[in-house]
Amino acid sequence: MQPAISLVIPVYNQKDAYFRRCIESAIAQPYPQLEIIVSDNHSTNGCAAFLAELRDPRLRLIKPPCHLQLIQHFAYAGFHANGQLVSFLPSDDWLEPDWLDVMAGVMDKHPDAAFAFCDLHKHEVESGQVSRYRGDAFPSRFLTNTEAIHIFGKFICRDTSAYMTGALIRSDAYFKCGGFHDAGVRYAGDACMGLGLLKYGGVAYESRALANYTIWTAKQGKSDAQWSAMACQDIAKVISWADNDIELRAIARDARFSFLKSRIRMSVFFLLAYIKNVIDDRDNVRIHD
Repeated sequence: MQPAISLVIPVYNQKDAYFRRCIESAIAQPYPQLEIIVSDNHSTNGCAAFLAELRDPRLRLIKPPCHLQLIQHFAYAGFHANGQLVSFLPSDDWLEPDWLDVMAGVMDKHPDAAFAFCDLHKHEVESGQVSRYRGDAFPSRFLTNTEAIHIFGKFICRDTSAYMTGALIRSDAYFKCGGFHDAGVRYAGDACMGLGLLKYGGVAYESRALANYTIWTAKQGKSDAQWSAMACQDIAKVISWADNDIELRAIARDARFSFLKSRIRMSVFFLLAYIKNVIDDRDNVRIHD
C-alpha cells in the first residue's frame, strides 16, 4: 500500500538524546499510512544504531553512497519519499502528538496550497527558555502565491524562518520545483524550496504550535561568525537564482515585490549578525556543521 505521507528525517552525528526524542515523536503519530524515512549521512558516532531496536513497520533506514553536504543530503533523502505529502524533520527537532492529524486536515481544507506550515515551540539551548515562535500576531490563514512571496521573499523574518519544521508539502509540487534547489548554497536550500513551491500554489498557515524547534548559539558551535558569513553568501545566491527564474519573476511582478530590496535588507542583517557573533565568539570555535 502506497503511503499517504512521507516524514523524512536526515541525520548526521546527532546527540543520542536529541535524535531519540525526534524519532519517538515521529513514531508517536497515530497514522498507519505514514512512512518514516531516516537517512543516515554516514554518522561516525553510532547515533542511528538504536533504530534496529524499533519494530515500527513504518520506519525505513537509508544511507547515501557517501557523505553529503547538508542540503545535498536533504535532497537525497527527499528523493526517496513515496507519499502524496512529504515533510522534513531535522534530527534535533520534534513533533507534537497531534501534528499529523491537524496538518493533514489543513492540507485537505486548502487544496490550492502547495504546502502548509505551523507555529512552533522555540527551545533555546543556552538559556533553556521555551516560547512560541510566531505567536498570536500571525493567525491561521491561506495565502496566495502573490501574498506569500512578500513574506517568503524576506527570508530571515519571524513569519517564515524555520518554516520547514512541521511543514507538510504536496509531493508533486516538491518534485516539480526541484525540492532543495542546488543554487550553490550550503545551508539555505529550504529558502530555495519555499520560493520554488510558490510556482505551484499558495501557502496555508496553522497558528497552533505543532512542532518543536531547537535554537543553537555560538557556544554550541552552530551559529558563529563563520556561519553568519556563509549564510549571507547563501541568501545572496538564492536571491540571484530567484531573480533569474522566469516564473518567480512573474509572481514578484504581479505582487509588486522587489528581490533587490531583499538583497539590501539581508546584507544589512547578516553584517550586523556577523559583528555580533565575532564579539560573542572571539575564539571562533565550531563544534560541527
